[in-house]
Amino acid sequence: MTRLLVFPAASVLLSFPVMVGAQEPLFQNRFFTLSQGNELLCATSEQQFLPSEQLAGIIRFYEQGHPNLRQQAVAVLTDHKAAEHLADLADYREDCADKASVDLCILEKYWGDKDAAWRTLALFYDTRTVIKHSEDYRYQVKRFEADHIRAFEKAIRKIPAFLRQNISKAKPVENLDQEIAGKPTAMQELIRDAYQEDYNTSIWQDHTHPLTFTPGIGFRSQTVAQVFSGQNLIVFTVKEFDKGKEGGVYRDIGVQYLVDFRLPIVVHEIAHTIDNFHFWNGEDDLYFFYKYHKISNDEQIMKIIAEAKLALWPSKWFEAFEYLPEINDGRYDGNTQEKLAELVAQYILIPERLQQSAPAAYQWLRQEVFRGIEYRGYDTCPTPLTKPLSWWQRHASGKLLGR
Repeated sequence: MTRLLVFPAASVLLSFPVMVGAQEPLFQNRFFTLSQGNELLCATSEQQFLPSEQLAGIIRFYEQGHPNLRQQAVAVLTDHKAAEHLADLADYREDCADKASVDLCILEKYWGDKDAAWRTLALFYDTRTVIKHSEDYRYQVKRFEADHIRAFEKAIRKIPAFLRQNISKAKPVENLDQEIAGKPTAMQELIRDAYQEDYNTSIWQDHTHPLTFTPGIGFRSQTVAQVFSGQNLIVFTVKEFDKGKEGGVYRDIGVQYLVDFRLPIVVHEIAHTIDNFHFWNGEDDLYFFYKYHKISNDEQIMKIIAEAKLALWPSKWFEAFEYLPEINDGRYDGNTQEKLAELVAQYILIPERLQQSAPAAYQWLRQEVFRGIEYRGYDTCPTPLTKPLSWWQRHASGKLLGR
């Protein structure tokens, strides 16, 4: 018995045949498993990601018996409309014509790195996550490298499989024009502009959409990362994002990171996508950003969020990376959506502190969002996360965060 998983992407109709009972379906979260412990947190950027040999095994597992799967997957992972991207892909295709695997060769050239290509393919097969270059080809948009993909892998592994599946739900837009027909022209344009450029071609026929990571330029070119309301697309300003990597000296918070503190940034942004899609049943036909039900818009939950006291991060990460006037003594008391995302991130990353500072919010997250799953956080790491700066480091030239 064969069933087809069919979805449009790269402007073509793709179908993934899966033999029920004989071949394995995609997106099992079988290899990039949930990490409830602290092993990913207490690590540098060079530790705790899956080795390349294991990536090859993941790819073989899903491709066995699926002769066209790799071609279709690479089309999704390199889906672009910019003329420069299309020209590059055409060149890659020509250069790879005599290779044993044309498509894997194309993906390797697209990334300029074998490990990056294999990791994005393995993550797509197992977790339905798309990581790709920005559609904007300008030199100002710094691209992801293999190092970033390894950081994303670790962040994805902090999110339970059922939440990953919820994130992949998408808003059906077939009736969008009819729904907004009576609204002012300016508002109609605003609503249409709220959708990412590839939305019509990247929605799958089962009304899902992969969680997507892409580089870009955030607000004032300083925003570390952002998620638009109602979407599961995370845009990273790479230069700002990399300020969380270990080894940097930061005068304004007086520390040097000894572990890769980019992980909390990604988890915080993924929490925004959880907020966006937690309540949706995946079936309602009209589900637009101006009328849907988010966690942070729920009247009863807003009270829990408002009353919650956020814990102080071990390295004052939140102060450093979210330099906002609402931050008071390391505790964020501002925008409800931001506070909800930070509560989710703290539940995963510093649960011991959050349980003390906001017990009611902790229990609500445990029961209603995480279905009883609990974590060990940064406070259980056997070695320090940061090192205080010496006098000369504080006064020497160094990197500044949040300003």
